[in-house]
Amino acid sequence: MIARLPMYDWPELKEQHAAMWQHLAAVLREDLPADITVPELLTEDGDIVQQWCSSSLLVGQTCGLPFAQGLHKHTSLLGSPAYRLAGCNVGEYNSVIVAAPGVKADAVCLSGSAVTEPSLPLRAAVNATDSQSGFSALLYSLGAGSLGSISVSGSHRRSVQMLAEGVADIATIDAVSWVLAQRYEPAAETLQVIGFSEPTPCLPMISGVSRYAGQISQSLMRGLATLDESLKADLLLEGLVERNVSDYLFLSPRLTGAMQKHALTEVSVPATV
Repeated sequence: MIARLPMYDWPELKEQHAAMWQHLAAVLREDLPADITVPELLTEDGDIVQQWCSSSLLVGQTCGLPFAQGLHKHTSLLGSPAYRLAGCNVGEYNSVIVAAPGVKADAVCLSGSAVTEPSLPLRAAVNATDSQSGFSALLYSLGAGSLGSISVSGSHRRSVQMLAEGVADIATIDAVSWVLAQRYEPAAETLQVIGFSEPTPCLPMISGVSRYAGQISQSLMRGLATLDESLKADLLLEGLVERNVSDYLFLSPRLTGAMQKHALTEVSVPATV
């Protein structure tokens, strides 16, 4: 069996993630049938898309966008985590719109804003083109005509670094990742926060063990509720919220509309090494 929680596995939180899983694994072993082998450790490598779709995935976490685009057909939804985030309802998160130090913040055209002298087309850094928080939220939040180029950074942390280095102008950073960047990434100190995207459901927890998905979900809720308070604080976690698949499905057509707004016909953009 596989357990993988890759979305916020920053090196600085490796010990906390390991400790959280030890606690959750113990609860799962108490609640699940003996023939379900609960992994001792979190998986940290391998093809993540294959793991998301695997019938051996006991517990995983994915992004809402690929889940809405079809992953929901191949996996069972366990719920969405509740993180400690200002300005969001329980079980929701948003993206922080950040700009490089030299960008005129009041000239950035956000959707619905009235900018009399818009800035030149902006160079955007996105963590991945299948990311709700880093790609879809960016396109949805920016006004038409404001994007000049898009580079794939590979991670929210690298996007922050690219802005600080002056090789990109703007990015939308997952709200949890932004808090972590403020804690652990010096480059974040130089950036400007110019807005926030609309909240959406948090990154879904999933399982390939469909037969026991309900029990797994209840175990995770119990495990997170009884997690050590210092671990909750370090990981910004409060618990797990019940979700329906339909809560996420709007994310796919919304990206299509946002791409049309920016005259993008495909999501294939140059990768940044």
